[in-house]
Amino acid sequence: MGHDSAHAEWEREGRPLLTNFDNMYQPCVVETGREYRFSMWFFGWAWGHANPGLRGADAIFHARSKDLRTWEVYSGDGAWDTTMDPRLWAAVVVPSEQWYDCWHNGDPSVVLRDGRFYMAYSATSQPFDERPGYPASMVCCIMGATSDDGIHWRKNAEPLLIRREDKPLPDPEPDRIGDFARPCLRWEDGRWRLWFDYWLPGSPGGGWDSLVAGHVALGHAANSGEFGDEGAFHVTHDLREPLLLDWPNPDVVKIVDRYHCFADPPGYPSPEGAPLWMARQLREAVSADGISWTMRGFIPPDADADACHVPQTLVTDVDGRRSLYLFYATQIGYRRNDDCYHYQYDRIRAMRRDLGASG
Repeated sequence: MGHDSAHAEWEREGRPLLTNFDNMYQPCVVETGREYRFSMWFFGWAWGHANPGLRGADAIFHARSKDLRTWEVYSGDGAWDTTMDPRLWAAVVVPSEQWYDCWHNGDPSVVLRDGRFYMAYSATSQPFDERPGYPASMVCCIMGATSDDGIHWRKNAEPLLIRREDKPLPDPEPDRIGDFARPCLRWEDGRWRLWFDYWLPGSPGGGWDSLVAGHVALGHAANSGEFGDEGAFHVTHDLREPLLLDWPNPDVVKIVDRYHCFADPPGYPSPEGAPLWMARQLREAVSADGISWTMRGFIPPDADADACHVPQTLVTDVDGRRSLYLFYATQIGYRRNDDCYHYQYDRIRAMRRDLGASG
């Protein structure tokens, strides 16, 4: 079928869906069946470093659209911004007082099931001094929340996934496997499935940070019970044997009888001496069961961007055609006419791949 071919089939429009913000990404889009057909959750800093005035740093925001092109961003008290003014935007999920949820809230993955929204998201402890086994200098976990309207969220009492031995100020553990983050949530065949990335210590080379010995690996968990039950999500494989190695920011979609997983791993050819960011680009893997994966080639970045990262997917019908949409963020990079590489994301965009006639 057409969707099995390489990245040459991707259609890119180039215009941003959202922009003007300080640093925002991870655009998770869900089809709602409501007046505004599509809802998006994304996160980062709306304006100013680390969202001045909000608890912690990263927070999750919300937008809506009728056509996947024009978006309105929630601005609080029933208001929606149509002018792309991030100073008006209101966060819908912010860090709490729980030690494992008090600093970063981000990477939202949302499922609409029986009229209710379910969200899995990344959460972290407050940063601490650098110590072996904790490359992010904080504890990372995956939290859950539910909502009836996509705006007002109730967080689960406990994380969906957290390393049992972790604590606010942990001891150094060089061989630790943990830091569950960047979830992809799906409801499938009467159970919840959760793909995520995690820290796996080991030899350097291709890892999240070339200066740290280890890798960001792809994992999988499942839950046949209630979404909010404590300890209901169980990892389905030995974490020492990842589904994919060096596969950060995963998002999984099922098309007919095949799973497709997109991420932004390292390995893309980049100029000598270029920042590691540029060696990470969008890439696809395919699977029959969501467990055993085969990697495909990289998707080159947009012509006006040094790097495209944090992919999210949606399969939907538009104008009588079924399409796979891949949402992502573009990195500022070197485009400020200076010698410094800017890691912040300045635009949220989408590309699409035709899957054939609807029905």
